[in-house]
Amino acid sequence: MRQAVRARARLFPVVCAAPALLFALTACLPEGGYDKVTHREQEELPPPDFPAPPRVIAGIGQGAAVTKLVATNLPAGVTQAMVDEGQQAYGTVCVACHAANGTGSAAAPALNDNQWINITGQYPEIVQIITSGVPNPKEHPGAMPPKGGGNFTDPQIRALAAYVYALSHQGGGA
Repeated sequence: MRQAVRARARLFPVVCAAPALLFALTACLPEGGYDKVTHREQEELPPPDFPAPPRVIAGIGQGAAVTKLVATNLPAGVTQAMVDEGQQAYGTVCVACHAANGTGSAAAPALNDNQWINITGQYPEIVQIITSGVPNPKEHPGAMPPKGGGNFTDPQIRALAAYVYALSHQGGGA
């Protein structure tokens, strides 16, 4: 019984102060109170603007000297300018797994020979495999994500494919 009396005694100041506190808070509100918000308009945010991958030469930072690949026997619609652009883009992301000059690594196959594992090596197939990735590679442990994990545009993908095609159909990249 004594404990109940003490508990009420401790609550008495709080119970008595509550109406005064409520009155003080309502005095701070603007006249009439705040309008009730029934819904809010969702503000449209612009899509993020991803910068293009930095321009680097494939292999820089990999300890390999790289020279510009001069392509021959390119398929219709593929130009040396595309190969040059593809070589630049290759050095931003692809080099991490496929190594400088497309020599390959434990993570990904070589691209500078005519040995193909997942496709036959024709230009349209290379464009497709870069675009969609390789979720279940036949020989290497790591899957290749779509666009190689990069933020490449369709023209950049076609340029990458041009560089890979040139690598594989020249017998080497340097």
